Order: sequence, then structure tokens, then C-alpha cells
Amino acid sequence: MPGINKALPTLILIVLLLLTGSLSVAQRDTGDWEPVTVVDAFGDEVTISDPSRIITLGGAVTEVVYALGWGDNIVALDESSIYPPEETALLPQVGYLRFLSAEPVLSVAPTLIIATEDAGPDEAVIQLENAGVTFLVVPAEDTVDGAREKIRTIAAALNEVELGEEYIARMDRDIERAQELAAATESSPRVMFVYARGRAVLTVSGTGTGADEMIRLAGAQNAIQDIEGYIPMTAEAVAAAQPDIILAATLGADSVAEIGGLTNLPGVGLTPAANNGRIYTMDDLYLLGFTPRLGDAILDLTYLLHEELPRPVPTVARLTNRFPTLVEALNVSGLEDSLAEAEAVTLFLPTEDAFNALPADLVEAIFNSTITVQAAISFHTVDGTLTGDDLRGLDGGSVESWLGTPLNITTEGDTLLVNGNPVIETLEAGNGIIHVIDGVLVPERR
Repeated sequence: MPGINKALPTLILIVLLLLTGSLSVAQRDTGDWEPVTVVDAFGDEVTISDPSRIITLGGAVTEVVYALGWGDNIVALDESSIYPPEETALLPQVGYLRFLSAEPVLSVAPTLIIATEDAGPDEAVIQLENAGVTFLVVPAEDTVDGAREKIRTIAAALNEVELGEEYIARMDRDIERAQELAAATESSPRVMFVYARGRAVLTVSGTGTGADEMIRLAGAQNAIQDIEGYIPMTAEAVAAAQPDIILAATLGADSVAEIGGLTNLPGVGLTPAANNGRIYTMDDLYLLGFTPRLGDAILDLTYLLHEELPRPVPTVARLTNRFPTLVEALNVSGLEDSLAEAEAVTLFLPTEDAFNALPADLVEAIFNSTITVQAAISFHTVDGTLTGDDLRGLDGGSVESWLGTPLNITTEGDTLLVNGNPVIETLEAGNGIIHVIDGVLVPERR
């Protein structure tokens, strides 16, 4: 099976290194830091005197700190902090947000702890404050306003107000776009959100939850309307709800895999959702975290819940739930909007196994620089909608990538090859096509 030619300069990294210098991002120098005073979630003033060693508690908090460019100042985090994955996986954990102990936190000598209102127990928080560590509590409300305030509070604490507002503006644009799309459809599906943690915890979402908010923002109806909060999932409750769609977070779906997955849960088999094959999952933090990616999440959920909407290329890639590295690359690159708004585009999308075959230090280098991620995406992208038949008609020829370099098209029997990497699957999109390839494309040495 053709693979990656590791003797070649992958994704023109050598050229980009010469242009940009080192790809590693140094810890922020806080030697000339001027103290900043912000108002926390409880209305109290907190002065940030030293942000050189940060502990983040809560997945959304961690994501905001990374988005603001302060990720390299994080010295530890909690178990819910899983994004961005290639960064958070390398850091020590100090327990779970709601069940903290002061000792592990203090052992890494933090100068600043940023947490949501869920952090606890109170005794542990008091111990940390008494130890002289600045403790900033940010809003945890699962609403759009809550997400805005979370970003604004952290951005103010790290003196990144302008960048924080840029994230909020983009989030608001995406939410407005999602609402426009939903308003243009005739469907208003009934959606039931299932929260599962194995057989022991099976609940469904009523009103007043983060899941309920996301369903509403995506232009659909919560199928459980007469109860607030989460209630036990029973066959009777499911039958009464009659959802058109069942939605769950990925970890929840994984936790019931041993009993046959979501379709084998009480009453699910008798629902319109099961009969029509409309049982979906989305990443936990992406769907329910109310993070800086909230606008993207609402857009994706809108496309997912309204089948009649033509899905752009990046949305198709994300909603398959099979290409996390490519999705992360799109997010980092800043090219997602360009791909979504292109009139016609073809994306050659490497499998997750292909990305995993790359040396770890090379992947880390790519993701440490926006320009190298942009180069990677651009080298896998071509203008126009090129079907398999179109490409086969170019056998022995080439197409020009967005990077301005050629991609060679050949065939071996019935197999279509792009720079020697076989196309193993094709996915249609509203504004183009995705060819899934078994390998990462690399430019030829010149």
C-alpha cells in the first residue's frame, strides 16, 4: 500500500522553517507584567499580579486560555480539559474540577488558577486562596451570554481584551448564520438529548440545560418540554417524547457500546429517530462546553438536525466524527471559512491513521505554526468539484493545489492515486467533494 515518503520534506516544512524561524512558542514573558484587576463571576474584584504559571480548571477555561495564546503558561489542568488535544495531553492533571484537593494543585507552584463556578469543594478553594494563590472564578452559565462573559473575563485577566472580542465577534457571526439557515428551512425536528455514563447513568435532557440551549439555537425543538433539568431515561419517557432525532455526546455513546449502543437503550427502538436512522453523536466539549468554538458547534448542529441544508466541505468533514486531526488543522489554519464559502472545491482528506503515521515531532511542529497548518491544508485542496471520473480522466496528469504546487493523478487498475496515495472513499458536500486518501500528501523535492 503506498504510504508516506519520509525522505521528502513533508508539507514544505523546511521552507517554512527558513521563513519563520523556530516553530516552538515560548512561554509568555511576564517580567514586565502590570497588575490587572477584573470582576469575577461572583462580582468580586480579583487582581492578577502574576500569570506566569497558570492552572486551568474546566475544559472551556483551558480552551479559552489556549485561544488567547497563553497555553504555554499553563503548568497543569483538570481532567475535563481535553482541548486542544495535542497540547493538553502533555500536561499534568490535578484531579477533576468539582472534586479538587489542594495538595496536587499547590505541588506545581501556580501563580494563577482560573476556574469556572463549578470548582470545588469550597474547602479546597479556600485552602488554595489561603496559600496565596490568585483564584479567578469565571461564569459557567451554559448560554451564549455565558460564553461571551467567560471569554471576556479571561481575556481581561490576561490583558488580551481585543483578541477576546475577536473570538466573540466570530462566534456571534456563526450563530447568526446558523439562525438564518434554520429560518430558511421548513423542518423543526423534535430532538431528545441522552446523557449516558454506562448502564448506571441514563438520563434525558429537559429544559434549562446546556443541551436544551444548543437544540434551541440550532432551530429545533427539545422533545422533553414539560420537565426542567435531567430526568431518568425510561422506556415510557422515550415513547412519550417520540423524538425525530436522538442526540448524545460521544463519550456517553461510547460508554454504552458494550450493551449495543444508543439504539439498545430503553424505548429507543420504537422512536421515529431509530426508524429513520437519525441517532447522532457530537464531541462532548464541542457540543456542551460553550467554548470559543460555540458558533462552529451551533452551525454544525444546525446542519446535522436539518437534513435539507446542503453541507459545506468543512462541515461534512467534522460531522463524520472520523477525522479529528484534519478538523483540528482546519480550526487552527483559519482556512475553514474559505473552504466553506468557496463556490466549488475539492479536498483530499487523509485518514486519521495516515496522520498517526507521521513522526510525533513533525505533527507537533506543524501545529505550532499557523502558516505550516495553512500550507498543509492548502496542499490538500484544489479549486473545482473534481469527481472520481474527472480525476481518472487526468491519468498521468496533475491538478494545481491551493499551495500553487501540482498534485499528480494516476490510476492502478480501479484504484485512483493522488501523489501515489489511494483514494479509499468519496464524500459529497454542498459546495464540492471530499476524497478520503490513505496517506498524507507531500510535495516533491525541487
